[in-house]
Amino acid sequence: MSAPATILVGLGGTLRERSYSRAALREALRIAAEQGAHTEILDLRALNLPMFVPGYGIEDYPAAHRAAIARLVESCRRATAMIWASPTYHGTVSGAFKNAIDYLELLSDDRPAYLSGKAVGLIAINDSKTFSAMSNAVHELRAWLAPTHVQLSKSDFDDNMRLSSERAVRLVGQLVNELLGFCQR
Repeated sequence: MSAPATILVGLGGTLRERSYSRAALREALRIAAEQGAHTEILDLRALNLPMFVPGYGIEDYPAAHRAAIARLVESCRRATAMIWASPTYHGTVSGAFKNAIDYLELLSDDRPAYLSGKAVGLIAINDSKTFSAMSNAVHELRAWLAPTHVQLSKSDFDDNMRLSSERAVRLVGQLVNELLGFCQR
């Protein structure tokens, strides 16, 4: 019997049309797909989530937002591993990214709860300070944190928003390999 397929879900991006964090997620998921993983991107711009309200269930949000919230929650539930990517805004993650992470509270009653048993890798754009907030969230959500953290900047991308820096491609590949290796164990 073969092992179940790895499902790697990328969460991030920004509300900006040309988002470096979204571009980094796409590259990471491309690398993972080439290695046989099933991949999905949860693009924060496309999800367009309303502000998280503690105590609300999906059905309590306006009907126009329920499908996006359900997709976020179900994709995180199905994932065997995740990659989170956020720019650094004022020393921490973007508000849109933090809001999406807050929705993972809807996994609190799962058994196991939250992201238990899943691996999470981190990509930050512009500043390593973002890793602290992201790492704390990974631990609070009971997931395993990949040891490689990838910090990228605008200079790592070409004009078409593709990773062009050899160092950046190598680091993203290393992160993906750590996550896939965790899932194979």
